[in-house]
Amino acid sequence: MNPTTKILILASALLCTATVAQAGGRCFHAEIPQSMVLPDGSTHAPGGLRICLEQTISPASTLHRGDVGGRPVGMFLSAPRPIELTVEDGKAQFVFKKTIDDELALIGYAVTEGDETTFFDLGRYVTERAANRYPVSDWSGDEVAVVLIAGR
Repeated sequence: MNPTTKILILASALLCTATVAQAGGRCFHAEIPQSMVLPDGSTHAPGGLRICLEQTISPASTLHRGDVGGRPVGMFLSAPRPIELTVEDGKAQFVFKKTIDDELALIGYAVTEGDETTFFDLGRYVTERAANRYPVSDWSGDEVAVVLIAGR
């Protein structure tokens, strides 16, 4: 194989990778005004939270990437489920619940696509480290806070 062919193959591979990466993630960002706990049990100071839908693994699970303050903090598994709620197109609603320590625990987010709204339940797969502090993943109770956020 000559050097020109190798360069063309490499360029084609890079273009394909970029296309897949762009198609892979829908990202949503919000400024969180209080300390937050993520599904892996990590605690973060108030600031920017960005969650990106990276990959659908099966109809029962999806993979998400999280960034806090512009820095990657981990990958989180969710259990998507349909809900009866309408979220403005291009936006999402992050759902938090207060922890015992008065921090906001991210339990999921909702996104409307077409006429279906999906709630990505991130609280279902919390790590053992987070289990003692993490609230039950549901919409009930007065401690639920919903933050409206802009897409991308």
